[in-house]
Amino acid sequence: MLMNVGPTKDGKIIPIFEERLRQFGQWLKVNGEGVYSSVPWSHQNDTVTTNIWYTKRKIEGEGTIVYVFLLSWPTDGVLKLGAPIPSRQTEVSMLGYPDTFIWKAFPGDPGIYVTIPVISWNKLPCKWAWVLKLTHISN
Repeated sequence: MLMNVGPTKDGKIIPIFEERLRQFGQWLKVNGEGVYSSVPWSHQNDTVTTNIWYTKRKIEGEGTIVYVFLLSWPTDGVLKLGAPIPSRQTEVSMLGYPDTFIWKAFPGDPGIYVTIPVISWNKLPCKWAWVLKLTHISN
Protein backbone atom coordinates (compact mmCIF):
# COMPACT_ATOMS: atom_id res chain seq x y z
CA MET A 1 0.00 0.00 0.00
CA LEU A 2 1.33 3.40 -0.94
CA MET A 3 0.13 6.22 1.29
CA ASN A 4 2.47 8.92 -0.04
CA VAL A 5 2.85 10.51 3.39
CA GLY A 6 6.13 12.08 4.33
CA PRO A 7 7.53 14.89 6.40
CA THR A 8 8.08 18.40 5.09
CA LYS A 9 11.63 19.66 4.52
CA ASP A 10 11.79 20.70 8.20
CA GLY A 11 10.72 17.25 9.43
CA LYS A 12 7.08 17.94 10.28
CA ILE A 13 4.07 15.91 9.19
CA ILE A 14 1.22 18.00 7.84
CA PRO A 15 -1.90 17.67 10.07
CA ILE A 16 -4.08 16.08 7.36
CA PHE A 17 -1.42 13.39 6.83
CA GLU A 18 -1.16 12.86 10.58
CA GLU A 19 -4.93 12.38 10.70
CA ARG A 20 -4.81 9.79 7.89
CA LEU A 21 -1.99 7.87 9.60
CA ARG A 22 -3.91 7.81 12.88
CA GLN A 23 -7.06 6.61 11.10
CA PHE A 24 -5.09 3.88 9.38
CA GLY A 25 -3.69 2.85 12.78
CA GLN A 26 -7.23 2.69 14.19
CA TRP A 27 -8.31 0.50 11.28
CA LEU A 28 -5.31 -1.82 11.72
CA LYS A 29 -6.05 -2.13 15.43
CA VAL A 30 -9.36 -3.77 14.51
CA ASN A 31 -8.41 -5.55 11.28
CA GLY A 32 -4.72 -6.28 11.66
CA GLU A 33 -5.42 -10.02 12.03
CA GLY A 34 -6.30 -10.12 8.33
CA VAL A 35 -3.21 -8.12 7.37
CA TYR A 36 -0.27 -9.13 9.57
CA SER A 37 1.24 -12.56 8.80
CA SER A 38 -1.29 -13.08 6.02
CA VAL A 39 -0.61 -13.96 2.41
CA PRO A 40 -2.72 -13.74 -0.74
CA TRP A 41 -5.41 -16.41 -0.97
CA SER A 42 -5.90 -18.51 -4.12
CA HIS A 43 -8.33 -15.81 -5.30
CA GLN A 44 -7.06 -12.24 -5.10
CA ASN A 45 -10.51 -10.74 -5.44
CA ASP A 46 -14.02 -12.11 -5.67
CA THR A 47 -15.48 -13.72 -8.78
CA VAL A 48 -19.02 -12.35 -8.26
CA THR A 49 -18.90 -9.13 -6.22
CA THR A 50 -16.60 -6.18 -6.91
CA ASN A 51 -14.59 -4.38 -4.22
CA ILE A 52 -13.88 -7.64 -2.38
CA TRP A 53 -10.29 -8.74 -1.70
CA TYR A 54 -8.92 -11.83 0.04
CA THR A 55 -6.01 -12.86 2.21
CA LYS A 56 -5.38 -16.05 4.18
CA ARG A 57 -3.50 -17.10 7.25
CA LYS A 58 -2.77 -20.44 8.87
CA ILE A 59 -3.43 -20.51 12.59
CA GLU A 60 -2.30 -23.50 14.59
CA GLY A 61 -5.27 -25.46 15.83
CA GLU A 62 -7.70 -23.58 13.58
CA GLY A 63 -6.35 -24.35 10.11
CA THR A 64 -6.52 -21.89 7.24
CA ILE A 65 -8.57 -18.75 7.77
CA VAL A 66 -9.68 -16.62 4.82
CA TYR A 67 -10.17 -12.89 5.32
CA VAL A 68 -12.65 -11.01 3.12
CA PHE A 69 -11.99 -7.28 2.77
CA LEU A 70 -15.17 -5.34 1.96
CA LEU A 71 -14.46 -1.94 0.48
CA SER A 72 -18.16 -1.10 0.21
CA TRP A 73 -21.09 -2.11 2.40
CA PRO A 74 -23.70 -4.39 0.77
CA THR A 75 -26.82 -2.33 0.10
CA ASP A 76 -29.32 -5.21 0.34
CA GLY A 77 -27.92 -6.83 3.51
CA VAL A 78 -26.66 -9.91 1.66
CA LEU A 79 -23.07 -10.31 0.52
CA LYS A 80 -22.59 -12.69 -2.40
CA LEU A 81 -19.15 -14.29 -2.51
CA GLY A 82 -18.33 -16.53 -5.46
CA ALA A 83 -14.82 -17.65 -4.50
CA PRO A 84 -15.21 -19.39 -1.09
CA ILE A 85 -16.67 -22.88 -0.98
CA PRO A 86 -18.24 -23.43 2.45
CA SER A 87 -18.32 -26.63 4.47
CA ARG A 88 -20.82 -27.60 7.15
CA GLN A 89 -18.41 -26.24 9.79
CA THR A 90 -17.90 -22.84 8.11
CA GLU A 91 -18.27 -19.83 10.37
CA VAL A 92 -18.44 -16.21 9.25
CA SER A 93 -17.67 -13.31 11.55
CA MET A 94 -16.48 -9.71 11.26
CA LEU A 95 -13.26 -8.63 12.91
CA GLY A 96 -14.10 -6.35 15.81
CA TYR A 97 -17.76 -7.46 15.96
CA PRO A 98 -18.84 -9.97 18.63
CA ASP A 99 -21.44 -12.08 16.77
CA THR A 100 -21.20 -14.57 13.92
CA PHE A 101 -23.13 -14.05 10.71
CA ILE A 102 -25.72 -16.31 9.10
CA TRP A 103 -24.73 -17.74 5.73
CA LYS A 104 -25.94 -20.23 3.14
CA ALA A 105 -24.29 -21.91 0.18
CA PHE A 106 -25.09 -21.03 -3.41
CA PRO A 107 -27.58 -23.60 -4.67
CA GLY A 108 -25.66 -25.95 -6.99
CA ASP A 109 -22.60 -23.69 -7.41
CA PRO A 110 -19.54 -22.81 -5.38
CA GLY A 111 -20.00 -19.69 -3.33
CA ILE A 112 -21.69 -18.36 -0.25
CA TYR A 113 -24.38 -15.81 0.65
CA VAL A 114 -23.59 -13.97 3.89
CA THR A 115 -26.42 -12.15 5.64
CA ILE A 116 -25.07 -8.93 7.07
CA PRO A 117 -27.10 -7.98 10.15
CA VAL A 118 -28.33 -4.46 10.68
CA ILE A 119 -25.56 -2.86 12.72
CA SER A 120 -25.97 0.68 13.99
CA TRP A 121 -23.19 3.02 12.90
CA ASN A 122 -21.84 3.35 16.44
CA LYS A 123 -21.50 -0.46 16.76
CA LEU A 124 -19.48 -0.88 13.58
CA PRO A 125 -15.90 -1.83 14.43
CA CYS A 126 -14.47 0.67 11.91
CA LYS A 127 -15.55 3.26 9.34
CA TRP A 128 -13.63 2.71 6.13
CA ALA A 129 -13.49 -0.97 5.17
CA TRP A 130 -14.56 -4.14 6.96
CA VAL A 131 -13.00 -7.58 7.21
CA LEU A 132 -14.94 -10.84 7.44
CA LYS A 133 -13.27 -13.94 8.82
CA LEU A 134 -14.17 -17.27 7.18
CA THR A 135 -13.20 -20.48 8.95
CA HIS A 136 -13.48 -24.10 7.77
CA ILE A 137 -13.99 -23.41 4.09
CA SER A 138 -13.35 -26.21 1.59
CA ASN A 139 -10.96 -24.44 -0.79
